[in-house]
Amino acid sequence: MNNAAYFKTFEIITKHAHVYLDNALEKYGLNHSYRILIEKIVDNPGISRDVIKKFTHVHPSNTTRAIDYLASEGFIVKKTNDLDKRICYLYPTDKLKLVYNDLMEAENEWMGLITKEFSEEDLNKFFDLLNKSSNLSTLAIHGDKNGN
Repeated sequence: MNNAAYFKTFEIITKHAHVYLDNALEKYGLNHSYRILIEKIVDNPGISRDVIKKFTHVHPSNTTRAIDYLASEGFIVKKTNDLDKRICYLYPTDKLKLVYNDLMEAENEWMGLITKEFSEEDLNKFFDLLNKSSNLSTLAIHGDKNGN
């Protein structure tokens, strides 16, 4: 296989993963694009809006819109810092915790579906290579830790 074929395969797996998560989140009026926000807010209650923007790798205005939507629909509570009104902290509601549980279940199901024929050794190698690729893609897009 050439690089174009590998890239296409990667795109297909990614697209199917998004469809799978979209189906799981549809009943909440959400889709896969909220995934990172949901996970970061539930795993880090009180995370600031500015810190979460660093994790999304999405344009800050899109992150702000998504956060505002989650707040308007009762998934999160936004609390402003008393000393600096520009700082906003995000807290999950019980409603978001339900979404989170369904999201984690869907992610686990998806990974099980696409790796069900892997041996334990293949599975470990697969995730090791995915992690390496993820680190290299972050480096390629965002530069090194010093911002270069």
